Amino acid sequence: MTNPYGQPQQPYGGQPQQPYGQQPYPQSGATPAQPYPQQPYGQPAPYGQPAFGGAPGGDLSSIKDYKGWAIGCIFLMWIIAIFAIMKSNEVQSYKMQGNAAMAQQASQTTKTLCLVATILGALGWVVAIIMIIISLVAASEVHSYYCTGSYC
Repeated sequence: MTNPYGQPQQPYGGQPQQPYGQQPYPQSGATPAQPYPQQPYGQPAPYGQPAFGGAPGGDLSSIKDYKGWAIGCIFLMWIIAIFAIMKSNEVQSYKMQGNAAMAQQASQTTKTLCLVATILGALGWVVAIIMIIISLVAASEVHSYYCTGSYC
């Protein structure tokens, strides 16, 4: 493709276009039979990103998101459980970005919110059950003073 001044025009990015069906080969270890060098199986590609422990090569999947616990807290204390679910979603997004420090912090916050929701929800259920028992006992003690006949 030429520009209006008769000079060959480079596509966006300054790289010349390859004819259809031909691919450029990387410089290191590439052959026409194998255009891109293969990584051995079981070896992670060296990205240089420090992982969970601060050292390269750590495992982000070891950071828990506590999503099941957060969803279960809806039946205990739903207001806090909603925030726990939101934090659990943040853990997943930070893990996908490779940000181990923020994923760990969001995981700890999710765990704390779930623990608070569980304790408050359990106390609420215990108080509710005790109140129901007290009201049933009190209702059975109420006597009716409606008189019929000679037994008043």
